[in-house]
Amino acid sequence: MMFSEKRVFVVDQPVSREQLLTRLADSLLADGLVKDSFLGGVLAREKEYPTGIDMETHAIAIPHIEYEHVNHTGFAVAINRAGVEFHRTDDPALRVKPAIVVLMAIDPTCEKVAIVQSLFALLADVDAVNKISEYSPAEIAKTFFQAITTR
Repeated sequence: MMFSEKRVFVVDQPVSREQLLTRLADSLLADGLVKDSFLGGVLAREKEYPTGIDMETHAIAIPHIEYEHVNHTGFAVAINRAGVEFHRTDDPALRVKPAIVVLMAIDPTCEKVAIVQSLFALLADVDAVNKISEYSPAEIAKTFFQAITTR
């Protein structure tokens, strides 16, 4: 299953970005969606190509890695109430505190551009992000499942 409430986490205690990404990646690994190399790849890519996105009214982060680390498409989601910081995609010297972090594991059968476009459509509006941030893990998984286009 691409989205599962088991892979939705509310982060309300201070953790590092690496700890947050490890928790998300471990949930994908536990479900067999990614290879053992996935977390290392995500952490290395995040250092070189950060994924924090400033949306002007709020921020999101969409970390990911290439498909060779992925068995099956799936997503893990963190509601970032602890204010974990991510470096910005457009200016890595700056940081944002994304309200929602979506760790993507995309296999080659899915269209990455369509997924990213549907994620942006869902997460572009600060009111929608605020609502999603208050949902239960089951409601969050359902919302993402209904909104994300993989082809």
